Amino acid sequence: MGWSDLPGDLISGIADRITEHADLARFRSVCPSWRSASEAHAARRRVPLLLLPTQGYSRVNRRLWSLADDSVAEIPVPAARGRSFLFASPRGWTLGVANDLAATLLHPFTGALESLPALPPSFHDDNQRILRDTVWDRSPDAVVVSSGKGAFFCRLLPGDGRSWSPVAGCSQAADRVSSITYCDDGTFYLLDKRAGKVTAVDGATFAVVAAIEPPDLTMPNSWLVPESTLVASSAELLLIVRTQLVDRGYFDSKRVLKVYRADAQSLAAGWSEVAGDMGDRAVFVDHLRGFCVEANGVNGVRRNCVYVASSHEMVNDDYGLDVWGRYTVSVLDLADLTTQDLSLGNLLDCMCGRFWQWPSWCMPNLTDPN
Repeated sequence: MGWSDLPGDLISGIADRITEHADLARFRSVCPSWRSASEAHAARRRVPLLLLPTQGYSRVNRRLWSLADDSVAEIPVPAARGRSFLFASPRGWTLGVANDLAATLLHPFTGALESLPALPPSFHDDNQRILRDTVWDRSPDAVVVSSGKGAFFCRLLPGDGRSWSPVAGCSQAADRVSSITYCDDGTFYLLDKRAGKVTAVDGATFAVVAAIEPPDLTMPNSWLVPESTLVASSAELLLIVRTQLVDRGYFDSKRVLKVYRADAQSLAAGWSEVAGDMGDRAVFVDHLRGFCVEANGVNGVRRNCVYVASSHEMVNDDYGLDVWGRYTVSVLDLADLTTQDLSLGNLLDCMCGRFWQWPSWCMPNLTDPN
């Protein structure tokens, strides 16, 4: 009898005793029979983790907060040593950036690495700090990044000289980019969150192929400023428009939250408002992007809800000198627009002196996303 021939109930029992996400992912990668026998356990754990910024840039361990059980765990990420900023993604890859703009793609759960050239000088602000609003995403063949104005791409194919080039048709002077999302149909979508405008960029030529104007939305008050989140798939785009980042446990009835849909195969048709709800899924939002997660009934994710991760500064003295960052996660139910603050347990104890960094969602896996 080989390892793959062990009884399914034995494999399932072992999986039930594995508590770490990375360990479970490694366990399920041994062979198809182990993966099949541990499917129910994996479904319960198919929940995003929140990567928390750290002050100790020389440290190997980095912190992850689990929505499933409000636990904070440290995992070893040797490639993150010296990286001031880590920007996670739902595909498993993380962009690590040092103070001198040296950049690396790293996979916290597999240890995989992809070298990148240093980011362009425009990614430093006037004080030579890395811009915390940097956004990015990757395809199997390339990475696209933006510091907020325009966008740059770097090809990852073997044999290509790796360097950053501007995305044609996306001006650094005029085009604001506050979110980048790669879709499996080969398209990068660039979003201006404030204007609600979406620009589609071909993942092979890196030329702009379409622009989707924002939906027609009337604000109940002139002082309300809408902010958008884009969720992309090969079939559809979802645009979630809200008038505040829901992170403090309340929602003013005069404020706005709407969901719009566009057909990914017919972008010229524009947006149509979603009637009813989003079905058995939830949207997870951070400053980088939004993405959908199945609400499968066993993983604790609430259907038709939006989970928003953010941070804000907190002053701990009377002189404004002791400033810290506080991380927040709130869940907004789209059915009745009620919110619940989830930042009341272990997440509340996590603070960071570098208050101008954002937390970001990642999905634990050992699968190469390429």
